[in-house]
Amino acid sequence: MNVERGRRWGARDTVIAVGAVAGLLFILIDLTGSDIDQHASQVGGIALAMLLFTVLGSAGVALAHWQPRFALFGAVTATLSLLAFGASAVLTWDSGPLLFGFGFGGGGGTAAGITDLLAFSTSAICVLLGTMRIGEDAGTKLVRVTAIGSLALLIGLAILQILVEDIKIGTRVYAILATVYVAAAAVLLILRLLPLAEDS
Repeated sequence: MNVERGRRWGARDTVIAVGAVAGLLFILIDLTGSDIDQHASQVGGIALAMLLFTVLGSAGVALAHWQPRFALFGAVTATLSLLAFGASAVLTWDSGPLLFGFGFGGGGGTAAGITDLLAFSTSAICVLLGTMRIGEDAGTKLVRVTAIGSLALLIGLAILQILVEDIKIGTRVYAILATVYVAAAAVLLILRLLPLAEDS
């Protein structure tokens, strides 16, 4: 009679065990002290940041699954989301929960804000790229390029203004680019729901 052997301890089990121990130690050390109100607020901000950046990173993972030719871009998106979460978590613990890096001062706040912008934009581009289908017409491709280009230009100008304080870009420029992106993205999502011309 053969006795089935138990599953061997692997890297996944180690990660789960380390996470459980770290979480338990954090609860025992930080969340049972006299500064429970402050720490609870900080932990709540970190949890919200994790929720947001998990969604953003998932767009990159989904793109790599749906469109293997864009797998590298999907991996970059997931990595940026992870870095943005790490920066936001550290700054939230040091300074209190703010708007995911945009309200923090100093070099750390600037780096977190730029990383957040890159995470948001690459995730949105992943969604746009994920709508690609074989047999699309030229109009649909043009709409997608317009949406991606306007978003990339919008984020690029925003990052440039963050890095170079002397550059002043009017709000009208941002409004025009944002309008073009929203309109093109909405049209693209509607086109994705319609059948292709050859199917009709």
